[in-house]
Amino acid sequence: MKPINFALLLLVVLMTLATGWIFFDKIEDFFLSAEKISIQRPVEDKKVEPGHDRRSERIAMPPRHPVVRDTAPIATEPQLVELPFPTTLDQSDAYLRERLQQVITDLDLLALVNLNYFIQKLVLFIDHLPEKNIPRLHLPITPPKPGFVTIGSGAQQIISKRNFVRYTPYVRLVEAIPDVVLLQLYRGLYPLFQQAYREIGDPNGHFNDRLVQVIDELLEAPESLAPISVIHHVSRYKYADASLESRSAGQKILLRMGVENAKRIKEKLQRLRKGLVRKDF
Repeated sequence: MKPINFALLLLVVLMTLATGWIFFDKIEDFFLSAEKISIQRPVEDKKVEPGHDRRSERIAMPPRHPVVRDTAPIATEPQLVELPFPTTLDQSDAYLRERLQQVITDLDLLALVNLNYFIQKLVLFIDHLPEKNIPRLHLPITPPKPGFVTIGSGAQQIISKRNFVRYTPYVRLVEAIPDVVLLQLYRGLYPLFQQAYREIGDPNGHFNDRLVQVIDELLEAPESLAPISVIHHVSRYKYADASLESRSAGQKILLRMGVENAKRIKEKLQRLRKGLVRKDF
């Protein structure tokens, strides 16, 4: 099978991650508005002098890991109808919808992807994985079913092994698309990922550099073989272990997947990282 690109991986990997985070925090619905969304980073709680532009503090730098767009035609076996890459974000959802239908034959897996302003939502989601919180209204996938599963009663409970099973479809989605296909798709769509990244509030940043940084942070997530205790807090759960609760949103998603699922995701991320970084890095 020849290349098809990487946006898929982003879809795939992030979908998996997004999923766990969503149901864990008891999010009941996804943002499905037909209106255009305006996505921006949260404003820093910092006093700024009148007339001062915080963006001017940043100096534009060349990318550490530049992305070279693939010009080779996308093809697979059996032969697919060639689709030109979209040139605007408005065209990207329709392109991904058609392309994913050609690559992923399992309709149940396809149903996990929310192709409504997908690239914008995916960029925002990835950008927030190293942070403490993820925007709940702009997620690129549908939540897993049933809801978050725990064992025990009272304030402190244990994450059930049945909870890990809910992640299995998302792990399968990540693994369903060959690495070379994901990478080529990503490179072909990269101008749109870059545009979306700068629109959310980093006019001088490079999305691929940020993606590599996020992958590195996810790969550092701890693996807990022992049962993980959680505390019911208002409408969500928190980790009983303060050292786990203090982890980033992305690392906590991997923890909630269970060791085996997290290991499979990390293996995929490690392989993809090799295709994202400069060869001399």
